[in-house]
Amino acid sequence: MEDWSQEFSPDNNGDIDDIGPKKGMEFDSVEGAWEFWCQYGQKMGFGVRKSYLNLCRKDKVTVTSTRFCCSKAGRRGNDKRDVKEPRPETRTNCLARMGTKLTRATGKYVVHDFVGEHNHQLQLSGWVHMKHSQRKSTDARALDNELAGDAGPTPNDSFSLLKTRLGGRENIGLVKLEQKNYLPCKRQRDMEFGEVGCLMKYFQTKTLEDLSFFFAVQMDNDEQITNVIWADARMRIDYALFGEALAFDTTFATDKDYRPLGVFVGFNHHRQVIIFGAALLYDETAESFKWLFETFLEAHGSKRPKTIFTDQDAAMEKALEEVIPEVRHGLCTWHLMQNGIKHLGNLMKDGSSFLTEFKKLMYRCVDELQFEDDWKKLLANYDVEDNNWLERTYLLKKKWAKCYMKTAVASGMRSTQLSESLNGVMKKYMKRHLDMTSFFKQFERVVDDIRYNEKQAANHAIEKVLELKIRMHPLLQQMGKVYTPVVFEKFQSQWEKSILVRSKFLSQSDTASEYVVTSVDGERHYLVKGNQSEQTVSCSCNKFETWGILCSHALKVLDAMDILQLPQLYIVKRWTRDARDMTCEPSIEEFHKRSHLDVSDRYRELCPDLIKMATIAADFEEGFIFLKKYVNNGLQLLDDLRRKYSHDNGDGSEPLSQTPSNVQRNMIVCSNRTVNRMCHGGKSFGSLFFLIAVLVVTMSVLKVKDEVSQWRTEGGHVNTYERICRAAVRVSWWRMERNSRLFYEGARMPLQIAAEALRL
Repeated sequence: MEDWSQEFSPDNNGDIDDIGPKKGMEFDSVEGAWEFWCQYGQKMGFGVRKSYLNLCRKDKVTVTSTRFCCSKAGRRGNDKRDVKEPRPETRTNCLARMGTKLTRATGKYVVHDFVGEHNHQLQLSGWVHMKHSQRKSTDARALDNELAGDAGPTPNDSFSLLKTRLGGRENIGLVKLEQKNYLPCKRQRDMEFGEVGCLMKYFQTKTLEDLSFFFAVQMDNDEQITNVIWADARMRIDYALFGEALAFDTTFATDKDYRPLGVFVGFNHHRQVIIFGAALLYDETAESFKWLFETFLEAHGSKRPKTIFTDQDAAMEKALEEVIPEVRHGLCTWHLMQNGIKHLGNLMKDGSSFLTEFKKLMYRCVDELQFEDDWKKLLANYDVEDNNWLERTYLLKKKWAKCYMKTAVASGMRSTQLSESLNGVMKKYMKRHLDMTSFFKQFERVVDDIRYNEKQAANHAIEKVLELKIRMHPLLQQMGKVYTPVVFEKFQSQWEKSILVRSKFLSQSDTASEYVVTSVDGERHYLVKGNQSEQTVSCSCNKFETWGILCSHALKVLDAMDILQLPQLYIVKRWTRDARDMTCEPSIEEFHKRSHLDVSDRYRELCPDLIKMATIAADFEEGFIFLKKYVNNGLQLLDDLRRKYSHDNGDGSEPLSQTPSNVQRNMIVCSNRTVNRMCHGGKSFGSLFFLIAVLVVTMSVLKVKDEVSQWRTEGGHVNTYERICRAAVRVSWWRMERNSRLFYEGARMPLQIAAEALRL
């Protein structure tokens, strides 16, 4: 057999006749002959296609002869349709071709017919990639395209990125239009089971990957999904650590139907946004919110927050009063400001005197009587006594004014920082045109960004040296080592104010000494009680109770009592550097122990290492030659391994990386848990359609069960279970995507039958 692969190397400058097919040339397989013809067409500048393949009459499998031709061979048939603008003719009845036939004695395919002349102009080699037959989009290119689309840039930006990365348009394997159409087609295939099917498939996958993953759905009277809630293991851990105060935000819409995305959020120990859970709200009634809050508590072990902040939603308020009446309900100040802009216009613009006075009532006024007087003056001075929004807002004053909220545990969430940060990261990724599959991908990116921000903050806390106002002060030295940098800055600011405020001793009793601390401007006075022997202090401003750090007034009295170190009682763990001491990040070994990685997961795992190798090798000639040599050898070994793998597995199916017992346990636990949660608030299964569906599913899987013995002898224990499960999933998804209750009850029974079949 001739070594034709060398003839197409860039260094070969021989004549055209030397690189073309020759009669008597041999190939080991039809695929080898076809690949040669494709490369010949690329070199010469014409498109290629297969004219025919003849099969052996006895076995109907073995290819006995082939003919490969130019893409312009033949003539297009007449189009009988009435088309206004028919496609332009591309065929010219070109006779260029290569024919091969099987030699039985050697098992090789020999070229017996070759015509090299074309009756049309040939393309330049740099243009050949535009031919349909010369576009080869590999799985890696498809994954590149998919990952680029998931990352958020426009199709043009994605194409430019691939063009730069791969060294030109001709190396992409797609023209721009095909690359642009790839993602919509991919998303349509992902949505083949409908919105409900994609939703449940996502939750099923996440539950297999993370046994602590929680989700639940609410059904309406027509057995359709109304609301969905979910939380992964990290969200549940975060809530256990930082869930004393949270906000529930429904500002964002997920898709073109404007379904609200509800997010439970809070602050971590770096005062950054963290997510405790998320919900898709298909309706926003009081009953739905009631179910939502009850299920959220169930997901987090019935742990109740001390304070929850929401927007001005009457249905949400009613649900909170019924589900958690003991929890303090506050209004998010950011949403309050946004509503004020809608209803008051220029009065609420930045820098206006009205806004300044309104913020003073919201954040600074601590006396209720003073608040009432200042509110009346505000309405009168700006002639807004009859404004309906201000009247409604005044009725809710106990949920937003500082004088009424000063006893609520807020952990600093009354500022607008939380909502502004969340809105910033959400707007970066969430678009209204997203389908369900794309939505979950983008939401995972939001969560990933938020968690990466915490890692960055933790790294900065280690790397950066804090700037102490007085370097040798024992209190600042102590708390600089304990608090995270951002919280220490807040504490140090209170310490600086404590130097400026004035304190006056009032009285002494057996239990405490009383002081009056006056603000710098002399307008506000605070009562502070301290006990030197017990090292306790309390202030009427309640900053420690609401925020978790001591105020300047309390620090002033501690200094007066000659207490130079902050007592342990006033160091709240949630603001310290070691707030996460009881948790740890999953290791790479634990990651690899998960159910199994799919193609895209493996691709993501390999890419960083391979790119690193290419970057190093490209720096010097010897490294390039070395890596190029071993890459070629590696590709050949991988190709051999893939052929062996396909042969061993018979049907080409992917082996499971778990033992059957683990797969079996996870699948059954997942399906049972799913059904139980979905049945939480719905009526019993009694419809005739449900019985028919379950009967069809069961009969189909019992047929699969009858073949278990044969499959076990063919493919072994793992392959048997895999085949049963695949058949079960195919059957259970058949025409059930529109009713989630039927969908998962239908899926549960085949999986249980599959598990039983393994015990035979």
